[in-house]
Amino acid sequence: MSRLRLSHAGVRRLRRATQGLAFAGFTLLVVYTLRDVHPPLPADTLVRLDPLAGLAAMLAGRAWLGRFLPAVVLLGATVALGRFWCGWLCPLGTLIEWTSPRAGRAKVAAGWRRLKYVLLFLILASALWGVLTLLILDPVTLFIRGVGTVALPALTWLVTALEGALYRFPALRGGLMAFDGAIRGTFLTYEQTYTAGIVGVAALLGAILLANRLAPRAWCRYGCPLGALLGLVAKAPGLKRRVGETCVSCGACARSCPMGTVDGAQGYASDSAECTLCLECAVRCPQDAITFGPEP
Repeated sequence: MSRLRLSHAGVRRLRRATQGLAFAGFTLLVVYTLRDVHPPLPADTLVRLDPLAGLAAMLAGRAWLGRFLPAVVLLGATVALGRFWCGWLCPLGTLIEWTSPRAGRAKVAAGWRRLKYVLLFLILASALWGVLTLLILDPVTLFIRGVGTVALPALTWLVTALEGALYRFPALRGGLMAFDGAIRGTFLTYEQTYTAGIVGVAALLGAILLANRLAPRAWCRYGCPLGALLGLVAKAPGLKRRVGETCVSCGACARSCPMGTVDGAQGYASDSAECTLCLECAVRCPQDAITFGPEP
């Protein structure tokens, strides 16, 4: 195996580790914020990183909001690196990837990719009128709502039910009480709570995950408005995927691309607005023909 291919495989492992750490970190940050525990970072760190939420908020308020400076930095990094947020850091994208088939033929026409741009337009247009309701379609907003209104209440119910079942055994009661005292008030609430939006948020998240049956990372391909915004920015010159002369047109890259953006009819080139820098194509290439580098 060549040095280049080992390098790509190593970066892929780094990406997966980064995804896991980011997912865990963002989840803990949301939990700490909801439970009024002071986290090591500002409570709204995840929101501050969100360019779509920042742009919508500034359009609605007709003012520059300095707290969204991290989102501006993310946009600048996207100009240089492409949609790395989607493939490396996005918590909802990571959850979708974990529950999605690695690759496969999409059962949805490619034209549906335009849907995410329509949703982006609707979110920003409504923000101009001071309406931010459609931001529930923003993956960062949806992830935060999903953790707060779906995951934590469900986990609270499950833990409470298990504790109730195990408490019947006297030998376990001491350990159960210690465990309960450690997690209540920090991770879980003392009483079961439900919010009005639980059904809607759960249904939306369920639909997004079920859409993986239609195509790998279907939401990222067709519906994500933040992905649309980052895709537009990623069109600028920066880190690009290139196919070298050693390509033998075996199609391994096209078959392995979870975003379905590698086009055999175009010399196995890809659209930088759709590529999430997962590097699956480079790792799978038997000829080491795929490289990533600055625009020449």
